Amino acid sequence: MGRSNKKDTRDPSKLSGKPLSETLEPSILKIESEEGWVTSPDLVYDDLPFTPEVMYDLTSFLLANPNMNSSHLFRADILFDSLGILKTPLEKERLHLGTAEEQDRGEVERVEPVPAKDVSGFELKRTVVRRLIPRNPKLDRPLEQTCHFYEGPSTVAAHRDEKAEESGPSSSLERLLVIYTPHTSTKEDLPWYHPLLRSLAFLYDFRRDPTAASTTTTQEEKPQGSGTLSLHFLPFPSEEPIPTRLERTLLALLTTQVRLARGTRPSNKTPEGGNYNPVKDNIIPQHLIQNTYLRLKLKYASDLCRDWVEETEPSKHVFEDLAITAFLIELWRDMYGVVPADGRKPPKDDDTTSRKFPGFVDVACGNGVLVYVLLMEGYQGWGFDARRRKSWSIFPQWVQERLKESIYIPKPFADVVTGSEGEDMLLDLGAETHTGTFDRDTFIISNHADELTVWTPLMAALANPESPLPFLAIPCCSHSLSGARFRYPPPKLVKSDATNRKAETAADDDDIEDEEEVEQNPQPASGDLKALRASKMHSPTDPCWSKSMYGSLTAKAMSIAEEIGYEVERTLIRIPSTRNMGVIGGRRRTKETWNPVAKPSSEEDSAARRQKIDPESLQETIVEVVRRECAREGGVEFAARVWIDRAKSIHRGQGKGNQKGAGHGH
Repeated sequence: MGRSNKKDTRDPSKLSGKPLSETLEPSILKIESEEGWVTSPDLVYDDLPFTPEVMYDLTSFLLANPNMNSSHLFRADILFDSLGILKTPLEKERLHLGTAEEQDRGEVERVEPVPAKDVSGFELKRTVVRRLIPRNPKLDRPLEQTCHFYEGPSTVAAHRDEKAEESGPSSSLERLLVIYTPHTSTKEDLPWYHPLLRSLAFLYDFRRDPTAASTTTTQEEKPQGSGTLSLHFLPFPSEEPIPTRLERTLLALLTTQVRLARGTRPSNKTPEGGNYNPVKDNIIPQHLIQNTYLRLKLKYASDLCRDWVEETEPSKHVFEDLAITAFLIELWRDMYGVVPADGRKPPKDDDTTSRKFPGFVDVACGNGVLVYVLLMEGYQGWGFDARRRKSWSIFPQWVQERLKESIYIPKPFADVVTGSEGEDMLLDLGAETHTGTFDRDTFIISNHADELTVWTPLMAALANPESPLPFLAIPCCSHSLSGARFRYPPPKLVKSDATNRKAETAADDDDIEDEEEVEQNPQPASGDLKALRASKMHSPTDPCWSKSMYGSLTAKAMSIAEEIGYEVERTLIRIPSTRNMGVIGGRRRTKETWNPVAKPSSEEDSAARRQKIDPESLQETIVEVVRRECAREGGVEFAARVWIDRAKSIHRGQGKGNQKGAGHGH
């Protein structure tokens, strides 16, 4: 355990420069019946501005996200929280999916915590039991761990006399202590990712400045006091010095704790911790997606990478598509009540709740991996792309028959390209064309579909105006409706967005880090430093609402979907890509129709979703949206001709696109 690619920012003069074994000293912690706790001056971080609330929130966040400290871990499943703040896997399923109790996948698991020890000068406040989940279960096993939270009195003597003298009599010392204890008694039973220690503890001492304003919440403003973070541990009995790997781990844990604290804000709205991102794992719980992804990875990844025939790096595309497949499988389990073929039971004659999956279409399917795996998992569907890919040949013949080389011509464009000249343009494409005629209720997948991204909700609604199709769009490169490269302006910030901006800041290495900004250093109108800080703090910082090209594209796709009547949701999908925002349309409406076993939504929301759609009005709205969006490019007819010309070059392999292949996505 221990991952940090960030440089230690401490003053080198405060470090000994010696091996950790030579700097160990007895810990100040006095723990009942446990002798041998040690620490080191090199495991102390002084002069920190974070309040105890910040460190508490960060610790809560890391309890469920140990992957921030170790690349060998997926996550941690919470098995017990004495305060009920962090949720168990089953509680998350019921909370996010509205799953009825009789549909839960298992029984509530009870793992007894390690008994808490009395710690002199501290009071036990909270106990959490978690299970660390490794990325590779073939190499590592899960491990249960108990985490005890202690707090010290609000005013006590400082453990360093000189600190007490400097602070003065009016200051107070607040103390937060968290002790981590694995559920094992021997180091041989510890998996590779866990430090070879009997217990590990973080102690945070914070001396509050009585002159600081109690409302201070940002690190840019005057700190409320000064804190010291120290790491203490209980080693296994050994005559050998501290191993080099353990030393690196301890130093990395300390550095990561401080680094993440700099992006942490206390929040009453996010009990999972101030680093929690409300658009991550908000549709499907993390553990469901990761468990399915691991199964798919073990089942398909090796063969797909071995047989890869494209010039691109196989591992990146294979793992990304497997992760998206895992998300779709769990999304469809929630929406339709369907499971992969291996987990299906024969339908009963009197089973009126069973539903058949309506099918999918992967627009701009690229290398075809997503279609292949979904078909292998028992989900009926097909995919198309503007040009055939080499990788299609590695799939079974029956799968290849469901991968079509076909060019999508949006119906509004096909309607205006008339006459002999228009027909000649379409014939000159040299490939099959279609206008998005899909079977009723088909689920549309638009994965990094480039030119088709903004068209996706329009395509879904045009396919069946009486009942618009549900969809998942994962934006990538930004294009206008004509297919030309275009950078959408940032969305306007409304008051509700400004209110929630801080809660949507993520401090996770998996989050999007967009490099393309509309304006690197936007200046406030007044030009003063205070206004500049306010401008930066009030700018939306999550990927969808940022001023980046990707955020603006995502926001555009969402706004068009909402304009034509979709209830739109967004979620960060756990894929190895910086382009990982998922835009979902029609999930709740579809779920209420296809999966009535699930816990129903509120009556008010359900009634709104069941309102009958006026197909004529919807088509008029779509026409108006297309006309407005194409106006900047010379009108709908001109945009249609641009689209067809680009489709021709893409089909012939002359267009530009992402690594999966050019044009119309991939």
